[in-house]
Amino acid sequence: MGCKVYSVEYKTIQFREGEMDGSGPVCLCTFPHNWEAGGHPALSPATVQSMAMLGAAVAMVRVNAKAFRNKNHIVLPDDLPEWIVKEIEFNLPSEPLSRWKRFKKVFERWG
Repeated sequence: MGCKVYSVEYKTIQFREGEMDGSGPVCLCTFPHNWEAGGHPALSPATVQSMAMLGAAVAMVRVNAKAFRNKNHIVLPDDLPEWIVKEIEFNLPSEPLSRWKRFKKVFERWG
């Protein structure tokens, strides 16, 4: 499992291992310490995606969402509902999109 464990409402939340290449959600174990020390000039898209997934998981735990009722240990992104992961990836793409590519993606999505 990932390196940092977050405790929320008697549940634990953790990022899965193997996502450290920047292509998907990343462990936030060094956030914000390395950023405050000047170790990172800007937040990467993967870091922002990870923050969104962690925030979604915390919100779902707090409202006792059905997806997490029978889970004491939540692994991100695997245990988030697929539609939430897809929305985060769609709205926070890992690579910058031109206006045309963004429009095309929205058009393809909603057909």
